[in-house]
Amino acid sequence: MKFHIKILGLIGYPLEHSISYILHNFAFKELNIPAVYVNFPIPMEKFQKAVEGLKVLPIYGLNVTIPYKESIILYLDEISLLAKKVKAVNTIKVKEDKWYGDNTDIPGFIKTLEEIKLPKDIPYLILGAGGAGRAIGFSLCEYQVKKIYITNRTEERAINLIKDLSFNYPNINIQFIPWDKIEYINDYPLVIINTTSIGLDGKSLPVNDNFINPDKVYFVYDIIYNPYKTPLILEAEKKKIPYKNGLDMLIYQGIYAWEIWFNMSPPFELLKKVGEEYLCDS
Repeated sequence: MKFHIKILGLIGYPLEHSISYILHNFAFKELNIPAVYVNFPIPMEKFQKAVEGLKVLPIYGLNVTIPYKESIILYLDEISLLAKKVKAVNTIKVKEDKWYGDNTDIPGFIKTLEEIKLPKDIPYLILGAGGAGRAIGFSLCEYQVKKIYITNRTEERAINLIKDLSFNYPNINIQFIPWDKIEYINDYPLVIINTTSIGLDGKSLPVNDNFINPDKVYFVYDIIYNPYKTPLILEAEKKKIPYKNGLDMLIYQGIYAWEIWFNMSPPFELLKKVGEEYLCDS
């Protein structure tokens, strides 16, 4: 039996905030690609069974988001050198019943850094050391910044990430700062990058609002894109600090995923227009 419609999707939990299915399905329609992209919200206690179930379905490709970018690796047949280096996968291609993992978060994020031309000679503060935090850390190192602070509520996870980064990039100054000591950083101005889920609720700030001020913060980057303006970004906007949300990163990582799945790229500007219209209307 032949399946003519390619089935792709996103695995993670929760997925209510995700607009990936809107962007991909719009692009499929515009480019006349016989494919459908669906969300697979999988609670953690059902993750193993769900993945095993997906493996017997005619899946063509998948994206992976929080909290499974690291744990999915155990179920893959092969991963790229970049994914192996980062120890996180966000894109899967299925070929001849084999699951191949890659990471398009990193080239996607780097692309946005290059476009906004963030300086490399000022310190960067990464909030969070999970799968997304790992991708951002490696992205900044590939971008060749000179100094990075990493904080996480679980210290061990941050320390492990710093060890991996320092091993791969020994010439970059990478330091741990405890979550409750962020305000004691005396190294300004700096770029703040939020890779945590704090702010998804539209109410919570990942740092004290007093910390977000123009004397300390050069730029705020929140990789959350829904809500379109998180509390962190609203705080930056209020204090006239330049900022960026995660929509462009989402689109670029999706474009690079298309190159893996289909050997082609959907148009960025069209996808951004669709994404902004949806997020600003919702």
